[in-house]
Amino acid sequence: MFVVPRRVVAVGLVVLLLGGGIASLPVAATTDHGAVTDDDGLAAGVGENCTYRSETAPNRSGATVGTVQSSTGTAEANSSVIRTRSADTHRRQPREQGGDIATTAAGMETGTAISGTAQTSDGDVIQQTQTYARVPEQPGEVAVTLTYEVPDRVVDLETHVPAAATVTETDGFERVNESVYEWEEPTDTATISYHINPNRTIEKSGPEGAEGRYLSVDTGEWALLTRSQTPTRWRYTGRDPVRYNRTLRTAGPGAAGEEIVYLGEVATFEETAHNQTFTLAVPERATMTASPISVLDSMANASNALRVGDRDEQVFVVAAPSGAVSWGVEGYQIGDADMWVQSRQSLDVANNVWLHEYVHSRQAYETTGKTRWTVEGWATYYAAVLTLEQNRIGFDEFQAQLAAGGRPVYSDVRLTDRTSWTNDANYWKGALVAGRTDVHIRSATGRNQTLQRVFQSLNGYRDPVTQSQLLAEIESASDPSVRDATATETETAAAVTMWNETTHRRLFGSIPARIGYSLPPVDRADAYRADSLYRSDTPVGGSEPIRLATNETLAVDAVVENAGGEAGAYNVSLAVNETVVDAKQGQIEPGVRTEVEVTHTFAAPGRYVISVDGDTVTVVVTEPAVASVTDVTASPREVKQGDRVDVTATVANDNDIPGTATVEFRRNDVVFAEQRLYLSPQVTTTVTRTVTLDERGERGTVSLSVGDGRTTTTVDVVVSTETAAPPSTPSPTEMPTDKRTTAGEGDGFTAIIAGLAVLLAALIARQRRS
Repeated sequence: MFVVPRRVVAVGLVVLLLGGGIASLPVAATTDHGAVTDDDGLAAGVGENCTYRSETAPNRSGATVGTVQSSTGTAEANSSVIRTRSADTHRRQPREQGGDIATTAAGMETGTAISGTAQTSDGDVIQQTQTYARVPEQPGEVAVTLTYEVPDRVVDLETHVPAAATVTETDGFERVNESVYEWEEPTDTATISYHINPNRTIEKSGPEGAEGRYLSVDTGEWALLTRSQTPTRWRYTGRDPVRYNRTLRTAGPGAAGEEIVYLGEVATFEETAHNQTFTLAVPERATMTASPISVLDSMANASNALRVGDRDEQVFVVAAPSGAVSWGVEGYQIGDADMWVQSRQSLDVANNVWLHEYVHSRQAYETTGKTRWTVEGWATYYAAVLTLEQNRIGFDEFQAQLAAGGRPVYSDVRLTDRTSWTNDANYWKGALVAGRTDVHIRSATGRNQTLQRVFQSLNGYRDPVTQSQLLAEIESASDPSVRDATATETETAAAVTMWNETTHRRLFGSIPARIGYSLPPVDRADAYRADSLYRSDTPVGGSEPIRLATNETLAVDAVVENAGGEAGAYNVSLAVNETVVDAKQGQIEPGVRTEVEVTHTFAAPGRYVISVDGDTVTVVVTEPAVASVTDVTASPREVKQGDRVDVTATVANDNDIPGTATVEFRRNDVVFAEQRLYLSPQVTTTVTRTVTLDERGERGTVSLSVGDGRTTTTVDVVVSTETAAPPSTPSPTEMPTDKRTTAGEGDGFTAIIAGLAVLLAALIARQRRS
């Protein structure tokens, strides 16, 4: 069994501060437009896989809030653009082991990512904090304090409290109707306090359903509940978005994830592996069958084995006290990766509820009516096969679990027809068909591909997956014969049988290639590099967001790992705002972890999310900064006419992004040289140009300056009226005595002197004779 590093957190209060996102404008659902149609054109049913029509005008008269796809609206007010955003308006339907219900009371918040190229800064943040507290004197009630910290650019804000809540106090909010409250603008921090009844029940139990009915409960001594949904809409000024962040806290002992809150004394255990942090909260009143450490180890091993994308950074699990109340299900998963499991559940059974709920957290895709069976069918299958691979059960128990899906009671079941489901066929027959599809794919590809390939592909779908799309992905991972077999086993009532141990050993005995992809840690600076005119292959990681200038190319060392037992082909892709922009293929041996460079050039400014198989890092791209001339020197400062002067400019880019400047060198305001510079962040450089002071007959003071388009720095040079000697003329002391002359040639001058000497001698002789 694979062992991962472990870190245990001491007993006490743990508060996980997990941020929410920005969602879309809240509007009421419209059944004529909102119900997603099934593959054959029939409505799949209100309450799951629904989309809704968007509206930009606020509707304060009601508290009903549905899902919309647009995230912003704009209006002109006082010559300023007013933009509208909203959050917490829709949540994914929860999944629970032992139940299959449609509900709007709990689920996952959908946040609006800042996408496109219009956003150029981080913007301001509305901080919402939900603080939960027990009310011991009133069992069955929980107190909630809803706090908003509102930045200055917000001009109005509206929030909704649960319809059945009893509001006890407000500060900075004005009531609009029973559940809608409007922020009073002068206050930066505003609160609403209310009480809720957290008791929620379920009417339908699945194959592992418990005897009772509760999904969340307050006993007076402790409480386990899901957070209040608080649809929030705000309007703000300015181009950059005002974002939304949500945090859950407990007043007093307790633990909180993104969606689930436990109130009461609790011990927390934590383990980090495979880019996921698992937090297990064990209440003081819970009795564990499996040790907390073994639960974390099992989930961490499942994280490594499931190479299907959609790994959430935080997985929050509560061990719900078994036997303390009449729970309606054995386990319950909600949101991205929050879940609770009854504390007495075992790890050493084929129906491993701990892993069943964890598999749900890895299902990012939505379904239509015809593919709905995959939600519970695949979770049941993978919980069993992962438990087998962890050597917690034998093949006989694994075989019995899946073979149950072939019992006569399911002889009339067609998985694509929900009306034919009897005796929780989506769990039992769905698990068997999932396993059969896995076997078919392994067999057709020589064990080079598995059902995980299909699972991973579905997690990349934005819209609900149809039956035809599911079959197409199966064929892509294998061949047409596997597609046809799966179509028969899902669309007809054909009998489905379990495979034997010999077949299993042949196809599963040696673990096939399990290839996973991820981004390197963002704090590894050299794993993210920029290449451009400004810098060459320069590390830009270290913190998030990564900041680039336009037209820079970002290179990322994507991590490729084969955790399987055989070599396999990899295909790692880099996506920007969910669009694949680069991909690399190759072969990787078993047990190998390597890095593959993928790149993208960002041509336009904006806020982008780069991703590799669900791992994400934010990149902010802006226009290059403006570098500045900070100093100018000239050498020499005193010259003669015709001398050359070196003019040196110091240019600095003291910004956190690359910068550029066009440097102009001037002599008496006339440009004599120009240089375009491209500088990395926080870099200073010098550039020198030479000018000869002989063209204009300058004398006296000459002004030499350098400008960057914004400022000009000047230095004066003093030029004397004396002309500098030509550098090629030798000095008199260097000339040979027989060549020294002022005019004519040297030999003619010598002859004249000789003649004069003869004449002088004759005159002296004549004088003596007289």
